[in-house]
Amino acid sequence: MKLASTISMTLVLTLTACIPPAGDESSSSIVRSLTGKSFAGKKYYFAWGHASPNDPANMHNEVKYDVLHTHEIFTKDIGGSYAGTKLIKSGEENSVGSAFNQLKSQVTANDMFIQYSSGHGMPTGLAVGGSYQEIASRILSLPAKEIIIFTMACHSGGLVDTFNQMRSQWSGFAQQGRTLFVMSSSTVQQTSSTGPSTDNESVGPMGSAGSAFGHSLWKSLLGDADGAYDGIKDGFIDLGEIESYTKQRTKQLGGHDPVSTGSYNPGLIMNLVPKDRSSLTYTDRGTTNTSNADLQNMIKSEDIRGNQAPIWFP
Repeated sequence: MKLASTISMTLVLTLTACIPPAGDESSSSIVRSLTGKSFAGKKYYFAWGHASPNDPANMHNEVKYDVLHTHEIFTKDIGGSYAGTKLIKSGEENSVGSAFNQLKSQVTANDMFIQYSSGHGMPTGLAVGGSYQEIASRILSLPAKEIIIFTMACHSGGLVDTFNQMRSQWSGFAQQGRTLFVMSSSTVQQTSSTGPSTDNESVGPMGSAGSAFGHSLWKSLLGDADGAYDGIKDGFIDLGEIESYTKQRTKQLGGHDPVSTGSYNPGLIMNLVPKDRSSLTYTDRGTTNTSNADLQNMIKSEDIRGNQAPIWFP
């Protein structure tokens, strides 16, 4: 079984030594996702999570919390106050196409778009959401100037491969002042693993910490990635830090390799490091102080089922 998680948004930024206040977009040297009041466009977050009816309860929770974690960051002021659309209830995921088309009718060239999906996947596409060709074509039909996609699913690297095959449609984005970033949880040949289900005090339901990829992405947004790319801890999380940290952390926890592509500046600022994690509804379930070794053991023990083989998300 595979878990697929996709987020889409395009973003551009040139990193400078001095970052102006969040409300200041006057500096031509900085283009950011984390905009202030002077930003003239709109921001859209769109995500869905899907598990099969016969999947274990922890898998249903993992796809749900993968979406809830990112939704909370990006729809709050620390992540840019995106207008959020999430499909996580049983049956809602069947509305992915129509929900996307509704958003597409609203998106303009001044806007930003993030897409996140979590669920089962195959080498040719997602169990819910369409083939990789369909997904890539939908995304590239958006006029948005910033598009970022995160996809959690087994074999989800097929989406990255598809975007690379369609490179001619986005290779000129930089010259147009646009950004495209696409990252998947594993290569097209790999499955993707479950994550740490709960903390050591069993806070939250099984699976509430998210998948290995979703958990790693979430932790990067919470601040663990600060300085991971450029070595500078500045209280901001940029795209390069998210990419570097999430890839490394997912490999440590799940044993698979996230891959990425696009036309983007790694210095693009995505969100502020939350000053108080306890203020967030969906906390990190106590894994903050858990060592990598302990997390790996947790995942191994939680991935074991009847035949003593790991549970993967195909």
